[in-house]
Amino acid sequence: MNQPQVWDAYSKSYHNIEKNPAGFQFSLLNMLRLNEADEQTILQQTRILDAGCAGGHLHQYILQQRKQKCRLTAFDFSLEMTKIAAARMIKYFNNPLHGQIEDISPQEIENADISIFETHHIDCPLLEKNNYKIFQGDVQSLPQLNENQFDIYISNLVLQLVGNKDQAVQEAFRIIKPGGKIGIVIPVVQGNAPMLSLQQCFIKAGLIPNNAYKPTELENREGLINFMNKHGFKDIICWNQTIPFDLLDIDNNYIFPQFREILEKAPKEQVDQFYALFKQEIQNRLTQNLPFTVEALSLIAKKPL
Repeated sequence: MNQPQVWDAYSKSYHNIEKNPAGFQFSLLNMLRLNEADEQTILQQTRILDAGCAGGHLHQYILQQRKQKCRLTAFDFSLEMTKIAAARMIKYFNNPLHGQIEDISPQEIENADISIFETHHIDCPLLEKNNYKIFQGDVQSLPQLNENQFDIYISNLVLQLVGNKDQAVQEAFRIIKPGGKIGIVIPVVQGNAPMLSLQQCFIKAGLIPNNAYKPTELENREGLINFMNKHGFKDIICWNQTIPFDLLDIDNNYIFPQFREILEKAPKEQVDQFYALFKQEIQNRLTQNLPFTVEALSLIAKKPL
């Protein structure tokens, strides 16, 4: 899961469902009260970083609706994810819309000027002109970014995937300005209905062992608050949030990377059994008039002055 090529292969599938987890990020933007940053940076543009941005689903929203005078920087571990985000923003800047979030089709991603993606840093005059910068990067080590550079640091459903979580948060602290804010979201595995359902289907189909899951220290409020305190953040607010996902039928976009490799190597009989079980899980939810939901812990905090 910590290899860029894994997420490169999953990038288009994630793009198709990204509107769902974007709900957590939308709440973060509200709780961070971005407009307050204007009062602190009257003489310069507010600098916002989206760390682990995936396809940049809310980047247009941030620039168009919330912070037209900001500079938005974004990066992702996957180069393919950054291509999707950049292609979406190139389309938007070429044809500005009003009142809606721009979407981009797979064909538009393929048709984007791939020459700008030949290096890990996407150098595009159109993006730079519109105060938008994107690159491939790792939250654990960001030599591309300076100390005390950003007013706002946002990271949605990323930290749980990182090998060295302490190092990732130390890097966040380094690049946030004194008085700046951080907002992060971490899924609560026991509240992740799509993931749990997939896992049970894999177990019943004999594809994975039935091993009990042990929650990490970051999957409860006290643990996450203590973790952020340990790394110097103050004025912490932490809350649980649950949002619905539009998983209403068999949808391979929801078969996450760690499961895809298993299916690719499994005998056809077991694969067929898995899909039959998966279909039944979805039908059971619909029979109860319930959506699949995902629970997460969200947190905002400040770097002391």
